[in-house]
Amino acid sequence: MRGTWILPGLAVFVATSGACGDGASQGGNDGADGGAGAGDGGGGPDSGAAPTDGGADVVPVNPNPTIASWLGTNVSADLPRVDITYQLSPFDTPAAQKDPNGYPAAGASGQSATDIGFVLPTGAYKISYQGDGALDVSGIAQLSGTWSTANGEHRATMQLTGSPGSFGHFLTLAIKNGPGQSVHDVHVYFPGFDYGAAAVFLPGFLHVLAPFRALRFMDWEGTNGSKLADWADRPRASSFGVSPYGEPYEHIAELVNVTGKDLWLTVPEHVTDAFVHELGKMMATKLDFARIQSARNQAGQKTPFKLILENSNETWNKGFTAYQTFLDAANANPSRYPGTYAGSYGPSWQAQWTDLMKVGQYEADRLVKIAIIFRAELAASGKSDIVAPVLSGWATGAAYSDVALRFIKDNYGDPKNYVSYVALAPYFGPDDAQTTALAPLFASAQANIASMDGVFQDFKKLAAEYGLQIAAYEGGQGISGNANLTVKHLAQHDQRMYDAYASYFALWKKDFGDALFMHFSLSGVPGLPENIYQYGFWGSIIGVTEDTSACALGLPTLGGSESVASVVHHCPKYRALAEQVGR
Repeated sequence: MRGTWILPGLAVFVATSGACGDGASQGGNDGADGGAGAGDGGGGPDSGAAPTDGGADVVPVNPNPTIASWLGTNVSADLPRVDITYQLSPFDTPAAQKDPNGYPAAGASGQSATDIGFVLPTGAYKISYQGDGALDVSGIAQLSGTWSTANGEHRATMQLTGSPGSFGHFLTLAIKNGPGQSVHDVHVYFPGFDYGAAAVFLPGFLHVLAPFRALRFMDWEGTNGSKLADWADRPRASSFGVSPYGEPYEHIAELVNVTGKDLWLTVPEHVTDAFVHELGKMMATKLDFARIQSARNQAGQKTPFKLILENSNETWNKGFTAYQTFLDAANANPSRYPGTYAGSYGPSWQAQWTDLMKVGQYEADRLVKIAIIFRAELAASGKSDIVAPVLSGWATGAAYSDVALRFIKDNYGDPKNYVSYVALAPYFGPDDAQTTALAPLFASAQANIASMDGVFQDFKKLAAEYGLQIAAYEGGQGISGNANLTVKHLAQHDQRMYDAYASYFALWKKDFGDALFMHFSLSGVPGLPENIYQYGFWGSIIGVTEDTSACALGLPTLGGSESVASVVHHCPKYRALAEQVGR
């Protein structure tokens, strides 16, 4: 099972949302390593404005694809954007003394202190703000000179000293306002970028995203454990710092505009119908379909664009709050959600778990309603057909998915009119007792992969029965636990990890063909201390600034005595993913 973890002193930046899996052989957490970018083509990082054309002329379809036809990724990134203020802690000013964008209101003061030196590289960062108050910089950064003013904006350069792999090094921004004074629109630009830079996503981030067909934003939305309910409380593109509710939806839409990739949203468990309507409206206006199609053509992506909708995340998992939220809702209406299962899929413990079956029925009901709302909001732009609802299940067996599909059939009609995908998260990993050395670890992992075939066959049968597509909402290696951490860490950079992925993908393709597979996840954070990895070794590559040419053939077969630092730039997982381009 998965559980949220927060590293002391890094609650804002490295708090994870919980990776997902079959709940039997995997454990740990995913790494929500940062936030979303703003927009390369629209309105600037804080405006939240609708994207402009941004080069929307539709280009011919590239006959040599630079993208995989079936492989996506869950989005995570240590350095996704040019403006790093989205990764900083909010100002500590009392809520009643903050303006709507999280800055101290006129006459109030406050500071933002973020343990972020372990991520940021040493260099010169340009900083700017508007207003008539004062902004001081301290901690790992110091101003190189004095503030100047241009077009009403205060500007300076600060020299920042990074601390790779070392925590407790804070960047502190302090706002000091006198009576009636205010400071707002603070920006800190990554080295090499000028004030008001049009580009918002860092080139390295876009580069490592390039091979993937689709992007799932579960982490960026802060889905697991989210308490977001009302649209007025959503994260805003104009706000300073990290929101407890994830990244602004405007930023998510703009990343899709820039890359052209399929968009997979996870709708938080507590949101109202009014929220879903507003989210649908925002996607209808913020998604620039001309730019999306142009990017798809450049990548040689021939399939139509899809907006994939999931009801929360991993609702079967008792380690996440959605399970209890949905069970409470089901128990409030027992005649509609009785928890009875009349199907033939297993395992038997799933089928006989009444509360679990209730959750499955409620999940399905809510998903249908969410999809109906989204289609209505996108109908005005003629895009209702892009909505592709996904019913996510449990990789231990198909009974949980089947009870949901039976509910839809009994209450709405043919499920394929309401659902596009049935999804699972088939993580692989070794028996923890076999992780004392690399050879038995990989032998056990390969055995685990081979054992998945029977369950895959059940899901294949289920999808065929209802005329639906299969997808993996997450997947990949799922090694976790606090024993033998060094061996497990070394395994992430060993040639045999690449070999395991080859076997894993071969089984997936054998059973499901080109079914969409969303790897978990894109990147980790370089330099994390070893104890963090008891929660999982998430990320196909250790950081978005990595040189992907290092993901080359002939990676070493390790002996197990190497230092982790000596091998972390090997990236067999990312290479296994990137090699699916054109396939």
